[in-house]
Amino acid sequence: MRWLIELLFAVFLVALAVYALTLLPKSPVAVTAGRQDVESAYNYLVQLSMDPSFLGALQNYICGYSPPQQVLNMLSSVIPPTYIFNLTVTLVESSPPPCLACAQYNETFSFARPWGWPGSASSASATAMVVLPDGAPVEITLYLARP
Repeated sequence: MRWLIELLFAVFLVALAVYALTLLPKSPVAVTAGRQDVESAYNYLVQLSMDPSFLGALQNYICGYSPPQQVLNMLSSVIPPTYIFNLTVTLVESSPPPCLACAQYNETFSFARPWGWPGSASSASATAMVVLPDGAPVEITLYLARP
């Protein structure tokens, strides 16, 4: 019975040490890298939101005229392979233009590398409101992280 108490005490001490280490401030290198990732997320998002061909490809995908691979190829050409990403597009108004009549209000579309990566709170993110070529307003959120 004594060995069980000693084992529990040892596990408690290890858990306490891990908890104490998580409370330490981040190193300056980690803070700088985090800032660079946020800056990169905003730069890529602005670059994409000002590209008429990307907005057209996004609209074509939402309208069902093209496969998601066209949008993913454009994202991969802008965002370097040193990042994994998730681009989430949400329709923000209740009355979409004629092309998007089949889409629902607050419908969300997602594009990720690697496929299925949902983005996370620990990744750098940037959000922008964009108007597609046919006048549909959308909210675009880009999550970036290093693999």
